[in-house]
Amino acid sequence: MYTTTTATREQALKAAAAAERAMERHVCCKSQFKFKCFSCGNMINRGDKITKCTTSRKDGMDLRFRGADGQNGLTMEETAFYLAQTGTRTWVHIGCVPCYWEFYENLYSNEYSSPALRSVYTDWGSKISHEFEEWRQLTNHYDMEEFLKKHDYPQEKWMKERIKHNVTRFQAIWRGYLYKRAYPIALQQKKATEAINYRVQASVAAANLRKPHNHCARIKANMERLKRLNVGDHIEMLFNEKKLSEAIYSGEIYEIQYRGGWIKIKVKFHYDGEIRKYSGERFRYLKKQCEEFKAKMGIPGVKISGKVTTHGRLYPTL
Repeated sequence: MYTTTTATREQALKAAAAAERAMERHVCCKSQFKFKCFSCGNMINRGDKITKCTTSRKDGMDLRFRGADGQNGLTMEETAFYLAQTGTRTWVHIGCVPCYWEFYENLYSNEYSSPALRSVYTDWGSKISHEFEEWRQLTNHYDMEEFLKKHDYPQEKWMKERIKHNVTRFQAIWRGYLYKRAYPIALQQKKATEAINYRVQASVAAANLRKPHNHCARIKANMERLKRLNVGDHIEMLFNEKKLSEAIYSGEIYEIQYRGGWIKIKVKFHYDGEIRKYSGERFRYLKKQCEEFKAKMGIPGVKISGKVTTHGRLYPTL
């Protein structure tokens, strides 16, 4: 226990020596009890080597100070004392690196720290750090595993890795549970979608079956009209209708391509010699549009050559 003000110097020296022995045992000692290591999750048996850890998250309580200080006549070098603590998160295996979840909230400034797993310092870890730094300066080696193996120390076991592994497993189990519950719903939605698509396809097919003759006849008539065209035929097309650049361009059929059930027509325009390719439907539409426009302007039979600007003119200048 901590010495009182009435203790003699001899009593204070004994208390300081006892405190030093206790602090040495905090670095590494043999366990006298069997309990669970909260860092690695394994049991600590009697005789296993353990070390004391310090964390801001305790589940025990702080006891009185042990040792002696200068109030009993001790010098600075003779002074030794420590704060005794209890709790299940106080002792771990040597080599274990525990951690805790930190989320700091400042009630006065409304500031929050980023939540993270923070490492817990142990007396064994502090001892290893000092020895490793001395060994690194002598050998110029930076491998902690090599240092631990060379000095026959246990390898580090991080509590953070154990938590991440367990969380990953839990997430996988939970994801499988969600998928298992969602699969019947997704299967039902898929069947409903397939049924809707089947009804739509059936209705379209029925509509096509009801008017097969008219549809096929219309396609056949369009093909026949387009087949009457010949290379070199004079054509006229209207571009940019109702715009400032509205104009009628003349040209001639440069090439006709047949691909099964459709036709591609290439037109070479007289104005700039540009060659453009149109489908049969697009060619018929542009040609008919120009004919209706010329009839509206009162020049249905006038043959145009080159380019004629028609915007804002009742009758174009030829």
